[in-house]
Amino acid sequence: MCGRSCAIHAFAMKQTFKGVGVAVAALAVMTGGASAVSAQPAQAPRGEPCLPVPGAECGTVRVPLQRAHPELGSTTVAYAVIRHRDTSKPAKGTVAINPGGPGDSAIAYAPRFAQAFSDLLNDHDLLLIDPRGVNRSDPIDCASLRSLPATRDGFVRAIGECGRSLGTRARGYTSAEIADDFDAVRAKLGIERLDLLGQSYGTYLMAVYAQRHPDRVRSVVLSSAYPLAFDMWARPEARAARRALKLMCERSGDACKGDQVLRDIARLAGRLRERPVLYTMEGDDKQRRLDDTSLASIVFGSTAQAPEAIGDVPAMVRTALRGDNTLLIAAARQQAPMSGSAAPREEERPFNPPQAAAVMCNDYPKLWDRKAPISTRLRQFAAGRAALPEQAYWPFGKEAWTSSMTAQGNACIRWPDRDGPVQPVDGPFPDVPVLVVSGDLDANTPTESGRLAARQFRRSTVVEVPNVGHVPEKEPSGCAAAIETGFIRDLRVGDISCLAKIPPVPVRS
Repeated sequence: MCGRSCAIHAFAMKQTFKGVGVAVAALAVMTGGASAVSAQPAQAPRGEPCLPVPGAECGTVRVPLQRAHPELGSTTVAYAVIRHRDTSKPAKGTVAINPGGPGDSAIAYAPRFAQAFSDLLNDHDLLLIDPRGVNRSDPIDCASLRSLPATRDGFVRAIGECGRSLGTRARGYTSAEIADDFDAVRAKLGIERLDLLGQSYGTYLMAVYAQRHPDRVRSVVLSSAYPLAFDMWARPEARAARRALKLMCERSGDACKGDQVLRDIARLAGRLRERPVLYTMEGDDKQRRLDDTSLASIVFGSTAQAPEAIGDVPAMVRTALRGDNTLLIAAARQQAPMSGSAAPREEERPFNPPQAAAVMCNDYPKLWDRKAPISTRLRQFAAGRAALPEQAYWPFGKEAWTSSMTAQGNACIRWPDRDGPVQPVDGPFPDVPVLVVSGDLDANTPTESGRLAARQFRRSTVVEVPNVGHVPEKEPSGCAAAIETGFIRDLRVGDISCLAKIPPVPVRS
């Protein structure tokens, strides 16, 4: 479950709130069909197993591919409802969950959501909807993204080729259309109002839903959030990476000093810029370059995965400066951005790269004039980056940070559609209770961005979870999920004392 800055990185590595999974490319081609919404979509009878989760019911709705142009056909959207346990009483509410991406399947993660929000299931239903183009919802396919390109330039070109192969169909894959699909499912199920819970990109999507369907929202929980208007140059992420390393060291006793670790990273980045390290992947003799851009990706990934990897950064950098690249190469192999091929799982396909590309390239802010030809876009992007202050990206360097898997910056620069849909970033948003939860070690969607997301709503509260990175619900004690559960039930933030019990990150000596 990824998002904002790691959406690109997610094509090679997918993060979940229970660990790290594998990116999978959808192999089915989107189907066409009638333009009208089906009045009676197929649904499994209550009690018939459709997922390895008790109480799950599944169904589909048929929706227009583009609501403004119904003549372009339709697509199927699949959903699953995990019913509350106490069947003697009606559910107190229905919580619609999206795990992020873009391109992530909610249904594929049903067992994990059922586990994380087990207490909520006592009296609430969980609604999991696969976004159009993903997993059970008519997955789309692009040949250019079936294998993950080995370089950033290759990846950017593959996204552009995907846009060309999708053609005008690509305009159907926007957060606005997905939000309207969610509302079609809500209406089909006869639910008056939803409690929205978005993780990572899901916070963007749920903000769009709230923007478009304000009367259908009871409450909103945004985990690892960012606002609809955000910095595509990834400057908040660079600040957050520095902060995460300092916080980790402050809490480590004498294991490391944050300022020294940052200075060491700056030294190593300069060395790798001049003399990249060559390495190979297991079972592959092709040599890869580990340079300052790779280092930026490694450090960024460690903060997003915290606490799993960030504690290794000080020793990794220190030993590399002494001439021992063992830990550095191991980290590069673990991150392996853009390497390997995406292998689907038979039972579910949790991530769809073409859908992720289409949503990002349709919705996200651009650093160039999208109506301009590609050659002009490239010049505009280069000029914009040249004007950025180098210090904003210390200790990594602006070229490395904005060229790494950290930044989405130019990912869509070769997207062919010059007149595609534009996602509004203004409200109005509903006046409902909103909880924003951020990990204080997360450089992917940092607390700084979470606070901006919170300001989109009049009644919002930000809770920062210590010693954890992206999507705090992955924290094993269940503290974040318990806080969110209490908020959904009572529409206020209750006891958060469990935060003080989350242990600091162990730092490798």
